[in-house]
This record gives sequence, structure tokens and C-alpha cells, in this order.
Amino acid sequence: MTQRLTAMELRALIQQTAAYRNAQAILTNEWGSRALANPLFQAPITVADLQFAKDLQAVGVSTVKLDFTDYGAVQRWIAANQQYLTADDRAWLQRPFD
Repeated sequence: MTQRLTAMELRALIQQTAAYRNAQAILTNEWGSRALANPLFQAPITVADLQFAKDLQAVGVSTVKLDFTDYGAVQRWIAANQQYLTADDRAWLQRPFD
């Protein structure tokens, strides 16, 4: 079975919404630079952002890879972005490896 975006994800992609930009920032490793651009408001990454990034990658919209299935890659990404992650985010990322 092929992976497909949900209707909401497809709409976000077409309209280039904040949710889409958040997912792309995760995949391109630019969340930190976005936070530096606006130091008064540094929103944490959400599980929804991570899921959308994973879905965009799965359908081939983004060629940038964050290997959600590789324990080492996930751990390195968590270490590099820990200041933007909540406990729920870390749990979601690590769940496949429990």
C-alpha cells in the first residue's frame, strides 16, 4: 500500500501553511535558525509537526531525509534539537524502538 497524505496535510502542502513550513523546517534542520530569527517567540516542535514531516517524506514530497526508522539517526536528531522538543516529542520519536 502506498503512503498518502491526509486531506488536511494535502491542503497544508498546497497552501504552504505554517504546518507545512514547520514540517519542512524539521526535515531541512532549520528549526533552530527559525527560532533565532524570532527570539521573542520560540515555539516548540509538536508531535503533529513531526508526523507531518514523516508523512511528507514518505510520499516523496521532501527529498531531505530524517530517517525515522534508524535509532542512531533519531537519537542524533533529538540531541541536536533537544531545546525545541517536549517530553511528548521525544517519546513519539523513540516509540518505534521500545
